[in-house]
Amino acid sequence: MTKTGCQWRLLPNDLPPWPLCYYCFWNWRNQGNWQKLNKAVVERRRQKAGRDGSPSVGVIDSQSVKCSEWGVFPKGYDGPKKVNGRKRHIVVDTLGLVLVVVVHAANQHESPAARVVLTRLAEREYERMSKILADSAYGKKLASWLKKSFGLLLEVVKVSELSAFHVVPMSWKVERTFSRMN
Repeated sequence: MTKTGCQWRLLPNDLPPWPLCYYCFWNWRNQGNWQKLNKAVVERRRQKAGRDGSPSVGVIDSQSVKCSEWGVFPKGYDGPKKVNGRKRHIVVDTLGLVLVVVVHAANQHESPAARVVLTRLAEREYERMSKILADSAYGKKLASWLKKSFGLLLEVVKVSELSAFHVVPMSWKVERTFSRMN
């Protein structure tokens, strides 16, 4: 894993042949089994923590990540962060459990890309979901679109004008999840 990443042809020998693993992965992907599995795991983990199985609040954010020069598509340049690569867009619940992940080119702005992410979140049908928390990169147009399309409230958490570091309420949940991904 540390040398080659996760390439199909280099799966460990104790697994079935790579074409069979690849075939099963794509079948599960096309049938939506990965999404169903993730939803079931999130619901079980929330219940184990003494919460309702369906989250009522989600936190959305994105992270630009450098990628290799070869074989990576789509790829773009995120000017403000000076990163040539991809952008991971995620929605987590208040426990930091991943609800949705979308990977796209780094040059896409947060608001248009968030529409894809939030549409996929709505498709997962979390019954209690009523509010999405976001940082200031997500604008008023996105809030009105989200309310009109799915009946969800987008609350933009404002960062104060102070220059000192302070924790923005709930946004640290998604940042912690990004650090675990890294």
